[in-house]
Amino acid sequence: MALRFSSGDVSGFKLLLILAVTYGLIAMLVDSIIHMRFIKPLEIDAPLDRFSEARAVEHVRVLAQEIDGRQEGRPGLREAAQYITAQLEMIKERAGSNFRIEIEETVVNGTFNMMFLGHSISLGYRNHSNIVMRISSEDSQDSDPSVLVNGHFDSPLGSPGAGDCGSCVASMLEIARLIVDSGWIPPRPVLFLFNGAEELFMLGSHGFMKTHKWRDTIGAFINVEASGTGGPDLVCQSGPGSWPSQVYAQSAIYPMAHSAAQDVFPIIPGDTDFRIFSQDYGDIPGLDIIFLLGGYFYHTSFDTMERLLPGSMQARGENLFSIIKAFTKSSKLQITHERESNISTANEYEEGHAVFFDYLTLFMIYYTRKVAMLLHSIPIAIFLAAPVFSKKQTPGLLSWFSTFCDFAKGLIFHATGIFLAIVFPIIFSILRLLFTSHAMHWFAHPYLAYLMFIPCSLVGMLIPRIIWSSFPLSQDAAGLKSLKEALSDEARFWGAFGLYAMLTLAYLFAGLSGGFLTFLLSASMLPGWVSYCLSIKSFGRQSLRSTLFYMLPILPCLAYSVYFGGFLIQFMVEKMGMMGALPPPYGFFIPDVVMAAIIGVVTGWCVGPLIPICGHWLARSSILQVLLHLSVLGLALSSQFFPYSADAPKRVVFQHSFLTAECEHPTQNQLAMDEETRNHLNYFARL
Repeated sequence: MALRFSSGDVSGFKLLLILAVTYGLIAMLVDSIIHMRFIKPLEIDAPLDRFSEARAVEHVRVLAQEIDGRQEGRPGLREAAQYITAQLEMIKERAGSNFRIEIEETVVNGTFNMMFLGHSISLGYRNHSNIVMRISSEDSQDSDPSVLVNGHFDSPLGSPGAGDCGSCVASMLEIARLIVDSGWIPPRPVLFLFNGAEELFMLGSHGFMKTHKWRDTIGAFINVEASGTGGPDLVCQSGPGSWPSQVYAQSAIYPMAHSAAQDVFPIIPGDTDFRIFSQDYGDIPGLDIIFLLGGYFYHTSFDTMERLLPGSMQARGENLFSIIKAFTKSSKLQITHERESNISTANEYEEGHAVFFDYLTLFMIYYTRKVAMLLHSIPIAIFLAAPVFSKKQTPGLLSWFSTFCDFAKGLIFHATGIFLAIVFPIIFSILRLLFTSHAMHWFAHPYLAYLMFIPCSLVGMLIPRIIWSSFPLSQDAAGLKSLKEALSDEARFWGAFGLYAMLTLAYLFAGLSGGFLTFLLSASMLPGWVSYCLSIKSFGRQSLRSTLFYMLPILPCLAYSVYFGGFLIQFMVEKMGMMGALPPPYGFFIPDVVMAAIIGVVTGWCVGPLIPICGHWLARSSILQVLLHLSVLGLALSSQFFPYSADAPKRVVFQHSFLTAECEHPTQNQLAMDEETRNHLNYFARL
């Protein structure tokens, strides 16, 4: 039987194709950005006044390949410390007389208590090595406020630690060389702390903050870390106060930061040295900058230099050098005593986090929380005022109320669509697992997750649009079809706008910094609506051109949504390997359900702003059937792939302990065995 499509179906498929091509092109752009393909790494023979990724990678090669294991209790950690010290001495020898360079290797001992994953942990340690380099001008004083750059040179058990954190140490060594060879004399001292015990509950940074003579001179710090082997070098935490993020926004060459990360990081089961410096023992303003992609290899034997993403260290190095310069020039750089006694600094800390985000690593948008209080309240004010200016026939309170009821109806329908966009992928993921023996088929092939869950998410989003006509409008359309269509468009648009405005306000009152996501959606919809209203005067309401005119002003926001959402999905795909399938009977479903829900959320905010107008063309049975067939195809296709591969290995953790017989005088082997057991237990507690 031949398929017959109406003219509306044909136009709907045209729009669907346009959307597929548009989002496909944006996705290609985003993929190149988050995998740093837009940055060309400099070679080893690059000019000495430039940061060179190739020179930094040479340090990684020595630390991760030539040195056998950089874990506490192993000779490799001592070899790494000797290598770092030798490199720093070479830099010192090349420095001119206008530099003052001091290098110290300190051994730290101590005890402290900390809360980790809701548990109180008491720690005691001794004989951990830290290496500190202080670069300043020849006339600097020991009491001058300084900028600290911190990275750890120890690595987890069983891992060469190329990414975590050989890449951090290598970047710091290259920046120290760059300061000397470029001839830039820091106006304030710069401290490089190579700490040797981060993986064991951040012992090295604690030892520095409790014992080192320069600890009270630190006015700002930058902690460099790695939760993978490259990708965006994201600012995951900043503070206290908004000053560090403002410096980053003004100085980063390739800005990669958004304040939403600060809302999420506290619930992640992990910590960095940022905690020691800014919260527990220092109250120092600073930034926590972390490689987040390449998590397939994080804390495994696959964390080798071959896995490093090209361009990542180049971007990190150029960013760090620029940020260090900005910190050393800032008038807000203060030693501990000045910071504690300064009332304005205390007030700034109380203001909380600012709102900031990068746009495709091109530039940063930054504003304080006070500005956010005003700015993020505007959309809800516009939503409440919109019924006054709508296409109503009679003025008055009753007319306003009936119009607002229609807008509320649009809000409920749009919220229902977003909810179903999340629920449908979850249902499909559960159904798939009922007929297959493997979970996480998308782990080694992330595109399968998009193919499985995006089409069914779109189906869920479009279902409320299909049943819209079954619920009459509160306003009187006077029996005119054209007026009824206009009122329906208005109600659907302002309902979606109102939902994003309410979410923005909810973020604001919750004290979170990620409200810019929904604020951008609501703000970009306004010019789209104006463009649509103007275009229907020329092309008519039933013209596909009018719909395209609605889309055009929203495209920059949609590009950012895909950028943010694509990064989030890739990060979660890689991190799911650290959790894997949990114990039965329900643990088998959890990774797929989590991934389906995340893709549903991302689809909702990437496509949601278009639905009020584009839904007229897409909510057709023929299109929904095609989307459902694509989902079934994705489910069937995914079952043919194995969840793991050489580039996406399965993470297996073995824990073992040695039992030794009790004796009055234990042998040296028994003592060594006990030390190894303690190292293992410390490591697995860290995980």
